[in-house]
Amino acid sequence: MGKKKVLPIALTFLLISGFFTYYIMNAKPPSASAKTETNITIPVKQGSYCWDGFLNGECRDMVEPFMMNDIEPVTVAPGEKIEISYNRKPVKVSKEVMVWSNSQSDSKSVNLLEDGIFVAPQESGTYAVSTDGNWKRGSASHVFFIKVK
Repeated sequence: MGKKKVLPIALTFLLISGFFTYYIMNAKPPSASAKTETNITIPVKQGSYCWDGFLNGECRDMVEPFMMNDIEPVTVAPGEKIEISYNRKPVKVSKEVMVWSNSQSDSKSVNLLEDGIFVAPQESGTYAVSTDGNWKRGSASHVFFIKVK
């Protein structure tokens, strides 16, 4: 085979493999992370999402945050700042989070500060915090738990 035939075949192979790699690596929604201003990592759990896969899409509804009782809340100080980030940058991230207090089914919306900073409530108690974002391939929410003391 001549050099003129090998180059187009190699480029085609690289493009196709790059396309498949992108879709395989992005087959699930991005993960989120949360850290306190004292640099303590808060475990974050995947919430509800809708995500487009390579051959099909998937939507999953998760239970209300306080029914996700397999995560221990992290103790934080009243008014402590918590940074929320994602392993892949969203196209659009919500400028607010939903906060549930002490196993209540009602939530309230709380605005984030710049750069995804959530300020913990002043009142003592256990809280579930839900954040969400939108990416080219779908949307996802994430939940973490804090105990204000």
